[in-house]
Amino acid sequence: MTKKPKVLLIDDEVDFTELLAENLEDSGYVVRQVNDPTKALAAARSFLPDICVIDLVMPRMDGGDVVTALKGDISLSNTPVLMLTALVEESPDDPGELQMKGGLPFISKTSALEVIINGIKTQLGQR
Repeated sequence: MTKKPKVLLIDDEVDFTELLAENLEDSGYVVRQVNDPTKALAAARSFLPDICVIDLVMPRMDGGDVVTALKGDISLSNTPVLMLTALVEESPDDPGELQMKGGLPFISKTSALEVIINGIKTQLGQR
């Protein structure tokens, strides 16, 4: 039996994380949601995810700050990250293509759920 990959969703929009979590669970992932970015590091330390999916724009602590905190923790520093944001748009030539900004992979938050799941698979090295 293969281990199910663990995904930590960090986004202040509860409805979005619930919808994405449900779809990820249906696709064979174990998911934990954090809707308060100030609690993301503690959640990641206890959950030890295989990947963190992080919204860029959040109140009190933005996604870049969350990434900095995660990368600064020895137990989480190698955990892949996928950033979601409404600030980037899908490429019309290749919808779902990961865009690199500041050394981090980004995908449009407005992408179809399948596109986001494929981005997670790409970051985890899955096919």
